[in-house]
Amino acid sequence: MADRISRRELFTREILRALRESDGAEDRRNESLEAYFRSPLHSYPLLQEMPWDLLCDEARARGIPVEGRSKNDIARDLFLKVSRTT
Repeated sequence: MADRISRRELFTREILRALRESDGAEDRRNESLEAYFRSPLHSYPLLQEMPWDLLCDEARARGIPVEGRSKNDIARDLFLKVSRTT
């Protein structure tokens, strides 16, 4: 009986953990993000709405280099790093 978990734990922790650890889920997510930033048609709206100062500040806070890099490269690295930590 001690090994039983509550419904709340099942739906909040265990299922989410199982989904995160599913075969290749993280790889598929990263591939989707890479494809998104590879296509200027898809990433253009996001990059136009994201202020340069805000993007650079967030990247620096997360340890991503910004000097001499394009907005697209910085945003791609930022989104990939954030998706790996969530």
